[in-house]
Amino acid sequence: MPKAIIVYGSTTGNTELLAGYISEGIKEAGIDATVRNVTDVDAQDLTNYDLVLLGSSTWGEGELQGDFIYFYDQMEGLSLEGKKGAAFGPGDSAYDMFCEAVNLLEARLKDCGAEIIAPGLKIDGDVDASEDKAKQWGKQAASVAIA
Repeated sequence: MPKAIIVYGSTTGNTELLAGYISEGIKEAGIDATVRNVTDVDAQDLTNYDLVLLGSSTWGEGELQGDFIYFYDQMEGLSLEGKKGAAFGPGDSAYDMFCEAVNLLEARLKDCGAEIIAPGLKIDGDVDASEDKAKQWGKQAASVAIA
């Protein structure tokens, strides 16, 4: 049975909430998911999982959430060959760099050799209103990981 990890960085709680919804979708697909705050995990830990999902909101001029920066840097040179991955995050489309953190995380996963199995989940505005969309995205990612 594949193992999944969801690592999130959250300042306002929206990304944490989104990670929880995604976890529910993964569990509905029959995979156990570990959900961890980025401050409580080491990048090397990702190698212990088959499915790696990373989530961050976007700040400033298209930057990662503050807690995620160190982890992102730790990932440089990490081998995730044979792993599947995807990225997610909440944002506000009123900003030019809407959900740029999702693009950064997806690119880092690719650089580490992970196979991107789902388009980045970019939630515009209210995360609560996107609960079903987030669960479905998690379920889809898990289904691909099982295949």
